[in-house]
Amino acid sequence: MRIPAMFLVAAAIVARVAAQPAALPQPLSAMVNAERAFAQRATVVGWKQAFLDFFADDATAFDGDETVPAREQVRQAPDPPKDVQLLWEPRYGDAAASGELGWLTGPSTTINPARNNGAPRHGNYASVWKRQADGTFKVVLDVGVNLPMAAPFAPGFTRAPSGDRYTGSDSVMAATRALRDADRTVNEANQLSPVEAFTGRLAARARFHRTGVMPLTGETQILDWLRTQPDWVTGESRYAEVAQSRDLGYSYGTYATPAGDGRPAEKGFYARVWTRGRDGVWKVILDVAQPQ
Repeated sequence: MRIPAMFLVAAAIVARVAAQPAALPQPLSAMVNAERAFAQRATVVGWKQAFLDFFADDATAFDGDETVPAREQVRQAPDPPKDVQLLWEPRYGDAAASGELGWLTGPSTTINPARNNGAPRHGNYASVWKRQADGTFKVVLDVGVNLPMAAPFAPGFTRAPSGDRYTGSDSVMAATRALRDADRTVNEANQLSPVEAFTGRLAARARFHRTGVMPLTGETQILDWLRTQPDWVTGESRYAEVAQSRDLGYSYGTYATPAGDGRPAEKGFYARVWTRGRDGVWKVILDVAQPQ
């Protein structure tokens, strides 16, 4: 059985442990520390056992056209060779004001001595974390992409912009419904114009992760790149969840693009992290497409 791409992409080495900025709120600091412990654990027991240790029981993974329990997918994967190094490090992300949900991203590296004379394979991982009943943080969604070179990040850990948090009084149910609507709106617009789909819907310092493309950051760079991309053939929203504070959430679903201009047709899953400002509007802070 092949090892799912999510593991090869999300795998990386902890190159260094940066000093924790004092300004980070406690939940975000706890998430960052959990990610670092996760990465360190992988260097000791291998990525497979580390994933089993740090994935939540209800974590989701992608397989073909279906979503599957991530821990079961990990269990069924072959044991990794002992000399393969899988390393990563959290460098950017945020947590909800309520403190139980958040996201992280950073560079990943896979080193296989039997491949390309041991040259590293670079990637950019992204993970959604959720506080469990016992108070610990665990991964509920993990997606990543392969890159032609190391993903650039500022040294240490940088918190995503968070100065315009939503503080309204709607219910979690209403906020989730609004997020689902926003996700569907982007998908429908993407079938007509990728640029129009995301114009006005990107949060400050938003990120796009795509296989083979260096990370795209900020509205100008993202929209310029989207002008070169085909319209989606299909886009189906499958899941959305928001934090208790209704200021952060995530969604995922399926997509398909047509062949053309030398590009093959592609289908797979997307995952998005959303933030919500004081105006109550949901905007995308992270968008990842993972071909299947």
